[in-house]
Amino acid sequence: MRTLFVVASCATAAGLVAGVLTSCARPPTEDMVVGDCVKMDGPPDRPEATEASCGSPESNFKVVATVADTDECPSDVDSYYSMRASFSDQRSTICMDIDWVVGDCMSIDPDGARDPIRVDCADGSAPGRQRATQILTDVAGVDQCASGLGYPYDERNFTVCVEDVS
Repeated sequence: MRTLFVVASCATAAGLVAGVLTSCARPPTEDMVVGDCVKMDGPPDRPEATEASCGSPESNFKVVATVADTDECPSDVDSYYSMRASFSDQRSTICMDIDWVVGDCMSIDPDGARDPIRVDCADGSAPGRQRATQILTDVAGVDQCASGLGYPYDERNFTVCVEDVS
């Protein structure tokens, strides 16, 4: 089952998030392009998005689309981060998938209550460790994964195969 990690919107300048005041140094989505990686951190009501090197310990998401509104994201993305300008209706959204790297592990919360984080596969203290074993293109189903486990992306027709290591 796919988990959608929903990230709250953050407004620039005045910084109003779902009725809670916050601050945003600069709109992180403004300069992001497809292929960039992101470290998502912070609580849902005060998310922080910072650019990170793909595959690095800091990176947990990869930008797969940049759109004006969340409704324009592919339906099978793992998360999105939206910002709205404080003094206009202009919106900016980055649509993101988990930054899977074959052979590396991510700690995945099965309930989707926290964002995934890259972890050492041997770290027994990290819950929900999953190792990416392969990324299948033109296949949107786990039946071709050796472990039988994975995350199919139906709309974009690919599958990330994983194995549980915890």
